[in-house]
Amino acid sequence: MDFIAGLIGPIVELVLWVVWWTIFDALPTLFYFTALALLFAVTFGKVRVEFPERVTRIGWTGALHIRCPDEGRVILSPALGVIAGFVIWAIIVSAVIIVHAYQT
Repeated sequence: MDFIAGLIGPIVELVLWVVWWTIFDALPTLFYFTALALLFAVTFGKVRVEFPERVTRIGWTGALHIRCPDEGRVILSPALGVIAGFVIWAIIVSAVIIVHAYQT
């Protein structure tokens, strides 16, 4: 019986670690690559998710400003890509739930 009691702690720790890894590592990666692929495809290359190459500081405030590239493309930072990917997956999951709920 002591053997089983000794296993409960590591099993709980492993489950919590997997949940933590899923929420903070796996899901943002999935969201980022979804936005990376879909935003580029849907907007025909006008919106890209990447690290901006040209960043300048604005005036005396020192705030960073991303200069638009000459090609007229919009560049989203990786953080905005994760948010866009989350929104895309939220729409997909919501649509699946709605279709499933009204399917009779």
